[in-house]
Amino acid sequence: MLKRTFYKNNSWKVAFVTLSIFALLSLYYQPPTQFVLRDALPRRDFIQKLFAPSDAGGCRVNYSIPEVDTFIREYQGKSNLLDSVFKVDEQEPYLSFLAKLNKWKRKGKLMKEFVKNNNTWAWEIFHQQINQYFLYDPEDTSYYEQLLKDLSQRKITFTDINPFSSHLVLTVHFDNGMKGVYKFMRTPRDHEVLPNHFFFSDIERAHSEIASFHLDKVLGFHRVPPTVGRVLNITEDIGKVGVDLLTNTLHKSPAGNLCFFGKCKDYCKVDFSICGTPDTVEGSMSVFLPRRGFNQSIYWIQSPWLRTYHFSIKAKWEKDEQFCETDVKTREDFKGRRVLDFTDVGVFDFLIGNLDRHHVELFEHFGNDTSLIHLDNGRGFGKSKYDCMSCMSPVRQCCMIRLSTLAKLVKLYIGPDSLSHVLRKSLEADPLSPILWEPHLDSVDRRVGQILKVISECITKKGKPWQEVIIDDGFY
Repeated sequence: MLKRTFYKNNSWKVAFVTLSIFALLSLYYQPPTQFVLRDALPRRDFIQKLFAPSDAGGCRVNYSIPEVDTFIREYQGKSNLLDSVFKVDEQEPYLSFLAKLNKWKRKGKLMKEFVKNNNTWAWEIFHQQINQYFLYDPEDTSYYEQLLKDLSQRKITFTDINPFSSHLVLTVHFDNGMKGVYKFMRTPRDHEVLPNHFFFSDIERAHSEIASFHLDKVLGFHRVPPTVGRVLNITEDIGKVGVDLLTNTLHKSPAGNLCFFGKCKDYCKVDFSICGTPDTVEGSMSVFLPRRGFNQSIYWIQSPWLRTYHFSIKAKWEKDEQFCETDVKTREDFKGRRVLDFTDVGVFDFLIGNLDRHHVELFEHFGNDTSLIHLDNGRGFGKSKYDCMSCMSPVRQCCMIRLSTLAKLVKLYIGPDSLSHVLRKSLEADPLSPILWEPHLDSVDRRVGQILKVISECITKKGKPWQEVIIDDGFY
């Protein structure tokens, strides 16, 4: 009788407590999920994202550096910058600031002077509109958005391989004549490079290719070929239209998934098979640039900061901090803009953590007065907690940086938008979003401050004059 009276008088309390218990249990219980195209966001990542460092207020909110704060106050006080396009304040959104810089972007010859095609499809327009100083104009949406859509959706008619690559890389032909380069998602988004692995034994990551394209875009470089995430059907896109070197390696895994391994230099054997779920795989698709062998051919130059790709032998630049002064600035082919182009490469590779920049490419017909093309970024975003200071050697050893590049980094540092914020928003447009693991997004904020610190130390510790370190060469 007492129990019945208690429940009658306190029934609403019992119901409230019961519902509260179920609510708390739901936070910790995750029902089994069948993964098809990509893993769902793990529970620990969901909690981590809820309590992730703030990306509002600029990179310095979470990674303030006193020397950099002092340097930026000096930058903001420079009289020649106060009324220029490089003036920065804490109120203007970053993309608004970037749009102003892009309007001043120098324009040169167009590839249409050398490329002859029907100018019908988006990829043909892209080839013709390649500029002497950048690959594409993001404000020209007449072909840019359609190009990304075609890369991610158009029918594949033929699939070949690049046998000279260390990893399996596909050359993909589409039904409209376009060609693309496809790299596979070999690791989960949250994969971290093992501490004891050398970078040259590291597996390339397709999500790094996608994220690098977006990072290049939000930095206003526009030197990475348009790249987008795409799901391939192994049965349709490889089994039915692939070359024999691909189709002859098709097999079923012990789990019943369709796999293959193709042919390449290092990682193409059954131990490194690429397997679908059950027959679909994710990867990055980059548009082909105008092909070699014609007047518009691409040629490459070796990076002065090339690594030895040996476990114990170091390159000269790794042992000599005067390397840039004695071996780079004195080179005839590095007169003009070339040194600053390589400092931009150093900034870019440091932000993504890429140690694999052995060479760069450019278009032959534009001569030496043209921008470098940032190809092959698959070994970036592998260590979220490690900052590759040697990747920034061009900046540190040459003690030079473009004013336009510096202005963007200063703006991202002071806010209101951090680099992780604008990069995350840009990546949301990709069909395979989310692309980057949150710790990797957080790492780019930390690295912005490190770049600015190196520039500051060129002036404060090495005694370099401001005008010799920060160069306005008219390229934005």
